Amino acid sequence: MRYLILLILLFFFFKPIQSQDKRKLINGEVRLDSIPIHDVHIVNLKSNIGTVTNDTGSFNLPVRLGDSISISHINLKNLIVTITKKNMSSLKLTINLTEQVTALQEFTLEKPRSIFEQDKDIMIYKGPTINAQTLNLPYANTKPKIDNTTFKIRSGAVVNLDNLLNAFNGNNKRAKVLKKITLEDERLLNIRKYFTDDFFITDLQIKQELINSFLNFCLKQNIIYLFNKKDHLRLTQILLKESKSFQQKENFEVKLALKKN
Repeated sequence: MRYLILLILLFFFFKPIQSQDKRKLINGEVRLDSIPIHDVHIVNLKSNIGTVTNDTGSFNLPVRLGDSISISHINLKNLIVTITKKNMSSLKLTINLTEQVTALQEFTLEKPRSIFEQDKDIMIYKGPTINAQTLNLPYANTKPKIDNTTFKIRSGAVVNLDNLLNAFNGNNKRAKVLKKITLEDERLLNIRKYFTDDFFITDLQIKQELINSFLNFCLKQNIIYLFNKKDHLRLTQILLKESKSFQQKENFEVKLALKKN
């Protein structure tokens, strides 16, 4: 009889404990400035159960009172939320994230070597320096003044023939195009620094040697304008979308090359 009473007491003692361990499915939503965010990782740190938000920023996760929920995204600040009685009663959880700014170490891209560049380890000249100054030639220290104008006025109109020919043969136009390309390269490099190579390789599935080609591929989508406006969310969405088109383009070119071979 004593054992029967003990079993009954143990049954009623463990029943509330089991009910406390039971988790309920809660519906959550993740936003950034009222915009739903997809691909946000949601993990219950107590149960180690996780999920990812969908295109509308929504997710479902089993929780109980006091559980700690970890929210993380590659471009947003990580957040840990504790489940309260209010969350359990409404079975709803609204999470607002903020942008994350990552400071990267500065690195310098070396200039490609010219085919005419001499290797200093091979071509070592130990003799005296010979130039116009050491030979005491007249006008050795005179520097010619560069004239970039096509026309100039002295006593009447005088034409600069060299610059006039440059204007006709397209040298000036090529110089402007080169300047534009150089400026675009600098800004694309800033975008690459901001997102890091790991973002392109892991999240976008772009090979490291093709990252620069991919950024040039995305130029037509005004990514430089969005980066200058600090619209990083819209920029990230465009990069994710264009990465799929870029991969299809690369696969098509590989197949075409194999057919030719």
